[in-house]
Amino acid sequence: MSLQRADVHQALSRILDEESRLLNELEALLREETAILQRDDAVEITGIGSRRQGCVDALTRLDNERTDTCRMLSFGQGGGAVARLHAWSDPSGKLDSLWLANLEIARRCKKINDANGAIVGAKLGRVQKLLMVLRGTAPLPVYGARASRYGSLGSRDLGRA
Repeated sequence: MSLQRADVHQALSRILDEESRLLNELEALLREETAILQRDDAVEITGIGSRRQGCVDALTRLDNERTDTCRMLSFGQGGGAVARLHAWSDPSGKLDSLWLANLEIARRCKKINDANGAIVGAKLGRVQKLLMVLRGTAPLPVYGARASRYGSLGSRDLGRA
């Protein structure tokens, strides 16, 4: 293995190890988020959301670093590029094994995140129904498809004293 290959191998090992640590942390956070969502603790939901986003941001940086390495060494982009880079820098296949293990953790994270999204969707649906009862009309959506707030919902007379 040339010095360049050894350097690339070392860099990829570091990326994969850090990615594994972050994915395991993310999985634990998502499981904790499930419990928090079930308890309806708004303060904890906000806090864990920030921690989760920090993990996702760090994972994105690592993925960008891997992608940059692929492009810099002319392996291209996408999953095929990563496989070619791993094969070039590590004929033993250890990097591919680490990569596949990380992909499995990422799949578990996606599954948990999708379940958490379903919990949030169900809770928002209940809130929408309660708003409809209080207002006596069909409510405007509180959040759009990208989780952005709609404009002012306006004030309504909710009862008389």
